[in-house]
Amino acid sequence: MSSEFNYRAFSVTSVGFIASIFIVVLNIRLLWKFQNSLMKNKPEYHLFKIRFIVDICYSLTVSIYYFSLIVSYISPFILFQYKSLFIATLLSSNVVSTRFFLGALISIERLIAVFLPVKFHNNRQKISIFTFFIMLVLWGMLEDVMYFWVCNISPFEKTCSILGCTWNDCFLQYWTGNKLIIGLFTCMSSLILFVKLLSLKKAMNLNNDLSKTNYLCIGDACLTLIFDFSPFLVTLIFKTQLLSADIYGPYNATAKSLACFIDAVIAAIVLKIPSKINSIKSVNPRSGITSDRHGSSRTQF
Repeated sequence: MSSEFNYRAFSVTSVGFIASIFIVVLNIRLLWKFQNSLMKNKPEYHLFKIRFIVDICYSLTVSIYYFSLIVSYISPFILFQYKSLFIATLLSSNVVSTRFFLGALISIERLIAVFLPVKFHNNRQKISIFTFFIMLVLWGMLEDVMYFWVCNISPFEKTCSILGCTWNDCFLQYWTGNKLIIGLFTCMSSLILFVKLLSLKKAMNLNNDLSKTNYLCIGDACLTLIFDFSPFLVTLIFKTQLLSADIYGPYNATAKSLACFIDAVIAAIVLKIPSKINSIKSVNPRSGITSDRHGSSRTQF
């Protein structure tokens, strides 16, 4: 085994570790802003608040893995046993799965808000934020159920340095199908949302809060497509990894961390825009009368 210092793997891992630190700081700041503003009482922001918490959890768990790799690169004699890192890597995998599912939930909510705005406005507040928390926790636990009980994986039977090395065909099929279905749905629903918003742009002035949440949803979907789903599709189609983990380190995890970091920056910028209330206008195609949500009307020329 060569003792040559792996600059590429060290650089990739360091970027992931630094990004994780910034993710935690930025998302804590976003949560603090939520709790000290009127946004905390607005149900359209609930899923994004959960997203900030999930990103913090992912960054904390994956940073343990980053740190152990950085130490092992600097001092090759200090080798962390995979058993000691297994819990952290498994938890980070659970959080990634939860984050992926959360993206789909956000897309569904945004579609309902745009296509059925009245029903969304009247009924969204009836669903508690804790309902979504329970759904996401159960979804994350489902991965462990599949891993240990359904697919009956014994993670320490063979020597592995990454969690994916322990997977068998059963779990690989579950993970691949799960990611493919949810990823395609999230990307397609976000595309539909984007097209719908373009078509509605001239017909109505959306409430500022709805505009913000739609921007956050589309931005999150784009980052997921670029940093996570596209590499997964390439690997799935060509049956090969894009890069070697031995040479470039945990590039997949670093890509996810960069996506979460950019997501947090976008959220900080979008939510910094002052909220204002705009009337939502609807046009009657027969009479040519435009009415706003306050009940007033005027003739459209």
